[in-house]
Amino acid sequence: MAIFRELRSTWSRTRILASRSYGVLKRDRFLMAFPALTLASVAVICVVTWAAVWIATGGLNTATVDDPGTWAAEPMLWIGLLVSVLLSTFVSVFFTAALTYGAWESLQGGTPTFDGCMAAAKARLHVIVPWAILAGLVGFVFELLYRLPMFLRHMEQAGRQIPVIGQFAALGALIVAWVLERIWYFVTFLVVPVLVVEETGPAASCKRSFGLFRKTWGKSLIAQVGFELISFLLFLPGLVLMLAAVVVGVWLGNLVALVLGVLVGVAWLLTVIVAMSAIVGIFKMALYLYATTGEVPDEFEGSDLENAFTNKAARKAERKARKAQGKVQMRPRQDSNLQPAG
Repeated sequence: MAIFRELRSTWSRTRILASRSYGVLKRDRFLMAFPALTLASVAVICVVTWAAVWIATGGLNTATVDDPGTWAAEPMLWIGLLVSVLLSTFVSVFFTAALTYGAWESLQGGTPTFDGCMAAAKARLHVIVPWAILAGLVGFVFELLYRLPMFLRHMEQAGRQIPVIGQFAALGALIVAWVLERIWYFVTFLVVPVLVVEETGPAASCKRSFGLFRKTWGKSLIAQVGFELISFLLFLPGLVLMLAAVVVGVWLGNLVALVLGVLVGVAWLLTVIVAMSAIVGIFKMALYLYATTGEVPDEFEGSDLENAFTNKAARKAERKARKAQGKVQMRPRQDSNLQPAG
């Protein structure tokens, strides 16, 4: 039962933290523009990059069977993948830095503006670009590990014999990639706030983020799951609407209802993605401020931010200390109560 109480308490804190972050976003709604710009930029980058690869290779793409006739053009696939990952990572870090600066200014009592946030991100290109290159290369390695089973399947389709150990290696690569990606995510959890506030290089920023993560790590996994659960719950109306539109459109043959329902559903999903990205960015900035200064931002007062990522051992030690202090404080009162009786 204790574990259920703990989960319920963590879920309650996560909802409160999300609500406080949304309060900041509600006051500075333009912050949602930065995740939206990230999505739009990444979409354009992917379309342009892979269109260029398709043209340069005469129709070659990642689904093409790996036969000897395509070996000469295959490097374009790797180049296209690397370019798209690096550029997508850069625009993501850049606009996230702009969002983070806006959250920082807002939590410090200022009045952020869109132009001010963009100017602040541009002023930090000297730390954003190196970090984007490092993060992009790491992301490229993850992409290769995730695509390894597909490469092996293509080789099998081309008539190449793949040993059993190779198939197990492909499965192992997927597992390793998933685990390493989760570790990388939490190690770099606060990198962007570090880049924005401290303006350090990629190695120093990663080390600093990892140090802050170790300092406040305890509930990070559960809290992150909490944010993802909130996103999923917000996704449901859009998913239900799209499913209903498909059912109505196919069953009744109403093409207008089908198209309209799908468009509204997609718009809802994109809105949730943009809003939750902004909320998480604001929360990370608040957590960074607390981790570095020990002070809870005014917008998060009463939200139990100090316990949001506190590890279980630390909280247990704190409870023991409070209990011991309570016993010490009780003794004088007991002695004073017994004194008159003597």
